[in-house]
Amino acid sequence: MNTLLTSAAVAANDFSLDKDTVTPGVMGFLVIFAIGVVLYFLMRSLTGKLRALPKEGDGSPEAGGAARASGDGAAGVAASAAPDGTGEPRA
Repeated sequence: MNTLLTSAAVAANDFSLDKDTVTPGVMGFLVIFAIGVVLYFLMRSLTGKLRALPKEGDGSPEAGGAARASGDGAAGVAASAAPDGTGEPRA
C-alpha cells in the first residue's frame, strides 16, 4: 500500500493538468449517483407514508376534525350525544 502511494506521488509530480480539460471524473459521478439513490428511497418512503394518511372528505367519521382530535371516531360521537337518545349535543 505504501508503494502505491509513493508511486502515485511520483506520477503526480510528472503529470501536468490542463485547466481546460479537467472534469469531475468518477468521483463526481459516484457522488451524484449516491444522491440519486438516496433521493429515490426518500421519495419512496414519503409516498408510502402519504398513502397511509386518511383522505379528507371521504365521508368517514374519522375524517372529521373533532373525531380525529378525540382519537376514536365512534367514542367522539357517543360522547357528544345526549343521554336521552335524541342525538342532540349536550350543552
